[in-house]
Amino acid sequence: MEFKQVLGRRRTIRFFLPFRPVERAKVQKMLEAARRSSCVGNVNNTRGIVIWKEEASEALIKAITPPLGYQQMQTAPCFILWYHDTDAYEIEKWIQDLNNLADTRRIGTDAEQTKGDIERMLRPVFGATWQQMAVAPLAFMDVGNAVCQALLMAYDEGLGVCLMSSPRLEQVASLLKLPETAIPMCLMAVGYPAESWEAGGQTVKAPFDSLFHEGEYGKPFKQDVAVDEDLKRDGFIQEPAPLAWRDAELKYLEKALGLNSTIIAFPAPPAADEDGGSE
Repeated sequence: MEFKQVLGRRRTIRFFLPFRPVERAKVQKMLEAARRSSCVGNVNNTRGIVIWKEEASEALIKAITPPLGYQQMQTAPCFILWYHDTDAYEIEKWIQDLNNLADTRRIGTDAEQTKGDIERMLRPVFGATWQQMAVAPLAFMDVGNAVCQALLMAYDEGLGVCLMSSPRLEQVASLLKLPETAIPMCLMAVGYPAESWEAGGQTVKAPFDSLFHEGEYGKPFKQDVAVDEDLKRDGFIQEPAPLAWRDAELKYLEKALGLNSTIIAFPAPPAADEDGGSE
């Protein structure tokens, strides 16, 4: 697919084909896409653990299950736990990563001069602040960049994914033997879509001018209608949800996959009566 079509056809997939395994090669491509993403100082702080559902323990599946994830957890054959490793920012490693960028001509124009500048000017600053920078917004943004590239690779390979909220950290850390420097970020369900690629239509987003500004806050970035038409022609802007046949598709999926209509992964607590008891 062309790049704009990959972006436009991307949907959060919640219904997967549970009987169709995901090829290991495709997961490797997703991980490679994450590895190649942009990150400050080329510290490579993004980490991932691939979890094959058929090989995972019941305790692990329970631990990684988020509240809002019934269909995904029931049907996806593969999951990736993405996490940030603060140890990637350790000062000596960070300085070496910067020196490597100088040696490979990715920063500066004179490698030796650049490495000298790094040692004289950046080492003192980073040496005093690397622990704070390891948990600063930019570090977490870099994980987001990596996960996004893995997501787009998945769609280009014919897969679907769903990003879910961070699971119960203490249990997951223990079961997956994560280091103390790990900060789990999100769980990604991966598989072949059971639903159509349209998944009911393109998700409706907030108005453009409510999100983006120009010059200062309160001055909306003005849209050009001609640009929107170009994006429609290129397959990026598509028919919004819900498409007319979506309800019928959902009923079919529930029956074919043996699912309930709920979106909640855990049983709801019993309702309390007027006296405070349970019904």
